[in-house]
Amino acid sequence: MLTVCAALFVSVLNGTMLNVSLPVIGEDLGVEPARLGWIVTGYLLVFGVSVPFYGRLADVFGARRLFVLGLCVYSVSSLFCALSFSYPMLLGARLLQGLGAAAIPGLGMAIISGVYPPDRRGAALGYVSATVGTSAAIGPLVGGTVSSLLNWHFMFLLSSLAGLLVPFAARLLPEGDRRPGERIDLLGGVLLGLSVSGALLAATEGSRGGVMSPVVIGAVATSILAMISLVVRQRTAQSPFLPRELLRNRGFLALQGTSFCVMASNVATFVSLPLMLRNDYRLSLLVVGLVLLPNSIVVALLGPVVGRTADRTGGRLLVRTGLLLILIAQLLLSAFGVGSSVWVVMAMAALQGTGFALLNSPLATMVSLAVSKEHQASGLSLNNMAFFLGGGFGTALLTALLTVREGARTGLNPLYAGREVAFSDAFLLFSLPLLIALALSLALPDEEHAAPEAEPPTAPQPARAAAQR
Repeated sequence: MLTVCAALFVSVLNGTMLNVSLPVIGEDLGVEPARLGWIVTGYLLVFGVSVPFYGRLADVFGARRLFVLGLCVYSVSSLFCALSFSYPMLLGARLLQGLGAAAIPGLGMAIISGVYPPDRRGAALGYVSATVGTSAAIGPLVGGTVSSLLNWHFMFLLSSLAGLLVPFAARLLPEGDRRPGERIDLLGGVLLGLSVSGALLAATEGSRGGVMSPVVIGAVATSILAMISLVVRQRTAQSPFLPRELLRNRGFLALQGTSFCVMASNVATFVSLPLMLRNDYRLSLLVVGLVLLPNSIVVALLGPVVGRTADRTGGRLLVRTGLLLILIAQLLLSAFGVGSSVWVVMAMAALQGTGFALLNSPLATMVSLAVSKEHQASGLSLNNMAFFLGGGFGTALLTALLTVREGARTGLNPLYAGREVAFSDAFLLFSLPLLIALALSLALPDEEHAAPEAEPPTAPQPARAAAQR
């Protein structure tokens, strides 16, 4: 648990530190904002494509060795980022960093799910949720402090310390089940990667350069053709890249849709709040971080408690309650939060954090229980990909919406009477994915009918032992 959580802590910390330090990096390397954005976009594209590959490979070769490999790649590439003296070198190192980081969340959860029995798995994944919340909370503060007192190179140097975990991971983590004779449909994996990366690239570039730009049109065409080819490949391949068991599991598919919608709304909110606080409230980065700090603290503190509760009562009620709280927070922000007191914004952000804490670890626990042990790594990696894709599309749509609604005088929410119409509209429109998630929650699997776990061998009963004698 400590080894996996430490790796997660470092990888999440890197992302939140970088977001604060991007302007400083651009000034130092003399890179304009359009090109500088590729330091984030390139990382996200590689990360999104690699996550399902790691999960499928772990089904066959075991999760430990792939987790250790990803940790090594992440540590070495972070060191290259720290030593970068030019934009091309930093961009290349960031692509490698995304390749390594993709192994950490999905495989880490798969390893923990394999170690802890079903009746304690929620509590275990609750500590994972708390780790992510804590790292996200202190990331902006650490990034701003390091960039101000030292420079941005030291920020990546901190991330490279993940290499110190490699000996512990290689020694302490369980090997996991291996099926080396099973074939892996690499063509199907490539098609999935092309469809995912094309969709992400289209969403990201469409929000920057317009939906009719050549890059967007090419990305959309690539994504559609790859998706059609993937569907055909899934039907014809003897052992397809996406296990057929997962695609036939309605509960698992409902969980993926819920994860996507939740992250689309949640990430868009916590991208727009810093923009609003910086541009309209004229707050410093440090104060913005302090305003949003209660949200992350709530996620960190509630994670283990929610996980233990999910072990006792199941996750469906927690997920639905969390969705309702996030929806209420979104609607309150749209109607009354924009332009109000900083303390009001802080309270509403904390309310949304409470809702996210209620559903974060139960969703992962329900995924681990909904799929068979043979496909734990694939199932949890695909769930992480759904989280990631939801956040990526939510951010892209938010950027496009703020651009379109900039300067508008009449908001979509009749209860809002302020001047910052664009942000009010954003919070209102991103309540729609939450309504979809609430509808999908009706199809979430019942934990009592989860995929069966392999039972350990037990000693024979006395009567049976006597008969054997």
